[in-house]
Amino acid sequence: MKISKIHTIHLRNDEHFQFHTEFRDLVQKETPLKLKIQQQFEAYLPLYGRADEALKKINKSSLTAQIQEADKARDEIFLGMAETAKGALKHFNPEVRAAANRLKMVFDTYGNVAVKPLNEQTSAVYNLLQELQGKYAQDAEAVGITQWAVELQARNNAFSGLMKERFDETASRCDIVLREARVELDQSYFAIREKINALAIVEGEADYENFIRTLNAVIAKYTAILNSRQGKRGKKETENTQTNGGSV
Repeated sequence: MKISKIHTIHLRNDEHFQFHTEFRDLVQKETPLKLKIQQQFEAYLPLYGRADEALKKINKSSLTAQIQEADKARDEIFLGMAETAKGALKHFNPEVRAAANRLKMVFDTYGNVAVKPLNEQTSAVYNLLQELQGKYAQDAEAVGITQWAVELQARNNAFSGLMKERFDETASRCDIVLREARVELDQSYFAIREKINALAIVEGEADYENFIRTLNAVIAKYTAILNSRQGKRGKKETENTQTNGGSV
């Protein structure tokens, strides 16, 4: 009896970390002392922690999706506000038309802020709101965009808050760190696996049978995930080849 092999390199980031978490938990349950891997496991744990931290930084970049949604929401309010102000240029009330004309100069100055780069847009919206809620507050009230401005301010602030939460380093840098952490963690795991396999041969299976059976069940679960994914990929490649008139 020995610990089965698994191609950890093919596991996705979350799968890879979860596999190591299950391995770590199993070792702690059986105890490194009983398994006679105290030294190796002490070296393994910091590498596990490093992979955990790197993965958290990667996952933190999921804020990107939230940022995109917040930017879209901000754009919708700005465009709605601009259209409302533009529509007032044809208002039946001459005073409202006059106010709309004054606001047109403001909007023309800043242009379509929705198409600006994200950080520039945040600054432009802030400056535009300073005008609409300051010098041109009465005109904004006259054409009916005061509440639009309040909502735009709220959404601009929400966007700015998400940007501040975003991890400072680039996602590519995080990926590099995680890949390095994965390799080191796997190497440490492989060393532990080989030692336990050797001890099971030299000392007999009695002290290792439960651990090996349980770990092999975990490995089988992740191997099935890999096989299923490879099967789907292989099927898709076959279909593409057949569609293109090639041979398999």
